[in-house]
Amino acid sequence: MDSGLLIGEIASQFGLSTQAIRYYERLGLLTTPKRTDKGYRLYSQDALERVKFIRKAQNFGLSLQEIKQLIELDLDSKSSHLAFKTILTRQLQDIEQQINTLNNAYQALQRKFEQVDYLVPETGKALHRNSYQGSLLNLMQEIENRVKTNHDDILIDKAYHLLQLYSSGERIFQGVELIGAKLNGAILNDADLSQSELMLANLNEACLEKTKLQGSYLSGADFIGAYLREAELTKADLIGADLTDADLTNSYLVNCNLGGACLRNANLKGANLSEAILVGADLQGADLTDAMVLGSNFYGANLEGIKGDIRAIEVSYN
Repeated sequence: MDSGLLIGEIASQFGLSTQAIRYYERLGLLTTPKRTDKGYRLYSQDALERVKFIRKAQNFGLSLQEIKQLIELDLDSKSSHLAFKTILTRQLQDIEQQINTLNNAYQALQRKFEQVDYLVPETGKALHRNSYQGSLLNLMQEIENRVKTNHDDILIDKAYHLLQLYSSGERIFQGVELIGAKLNGAILNDADLSQSELMLANLNEACLEKTKLQGSYLSGADFIGAYLREAELTKADLIGADLTDADLTNSYLVNCNLGGACLRNANLKGANLSEAILVGADLQGADLTDAMVLGSNFYGANLEGIKGDIRAIEVSYN
């Protein structure tokens, strides 16, 4: 008599449907089982262990595609352990980004609610002289105008305060929140802005030599003509940022995300771009002489007229 488990038996052990087991097979997570004389699937002990591994990996939040990547490695090898760690690291980073996004959304809605609370008194309370009397549509517009004005004023105050502290000798500004701030031409050499939030900020022609921006969120920020020599941008998020004509000589951009960023005519001589993401980035005319691009991803990037070792870049491009 054939030994093994039928599909219903293995499915019930793990609280799965038989369709889920068949789906695992189609994805290549399970090898095709033997069949009994009557044509029933018969799963071995190895298949049982594999399903146990899949379910355990899902408890860690891994997708089936990520689980497949691990299975394709030797599950008892160091490489699979490191790959597992890498996946969890990426998940933590994604969750952190989601938390930041939610916090920003909460703060934006909170500012709007404060205006609503000011303009619209509770039912039964006497109207005060600032109570809004117009239509709901106009009320919404009024709230947005007030919030924008207040937010712009706050940003101006924050940027001014930062520059005042810098001029007085302060250099540590880790985690500062200046989304959309205007810092054109600012001098912040040697400052530590690690983990800061500067999305959509304007830093055109700013001086940021040896400035630390490690792990900072700079998506959509403008750095046109900025001076970033030897700046530390490891693991920074610069998606869609504009770095046209920026000087990034000897800067550190390891694991930096520059997807869709504009780096036209940027000076990247000697910059370390190892493991950086430059998918769809515009590098036309950029100077990458002596730059390190080991493991960088240039897929879909515009490399027209770049200077430097094009062969090394083409390897990562392909």
